Amino acid sequence: MQSLKKAALLGSMLLTLSAASSMASAATFAQAGAAFTASGTIATAVKLLAWTPVPCTMTLSGQVAADGSSATINSATFTGNALCGISGPLNLPWTLAPTNANTATLSGFTEKFPYESCLTPSVLTTQWSAADGTFSIVSPHTVNATCRVTTFTFKPSPALTINP
Repeated sequence: MQSLKKAALLGSMLLTLSAASSMASAATFAQAGAAFTASGTIATAVKLLAWTPVPCTMTLSGQVAADGSSATINSATFTGNALCGISGPLNLPWTLAPTNANTATLSGFTEKFPYESCLTPSVLTTQWSAADGTFSIVSPHTVNATCRVTTFTFKPSPALTINP
């Protein structure tokens, strides 16, 4: 009888985990198949510059997958001060995938930056704001021992909406 209870409990736990897993991967972008552009800011801090963030303007363009499961960012540019002019995006395309109603991960992110190596591919977790349609990291992202992304915010146009 004890093993029957354990088997029932284990089965119930597996079913719950399976359902939770399905719900976690069910988030999609409402604008399936849509092309978009985005503007925003990125600030990178490197050890050589005493961890002082260097802000740049960022322009992105991409396409939402036909099933809405992700968006591919095909082009990106960083502009602004002199350091922005010699830094820039690498490893394109990047993939933006909604993970739940309020977050999306940006996979493949890589950046060239003067004086220090920011060349380690990263996954940035962004928070999506339904109020203004922006995606932003909520805390600095450490790329490696000498590089940190302190700001990464962009607003797609047309707006991207996450369906949970």
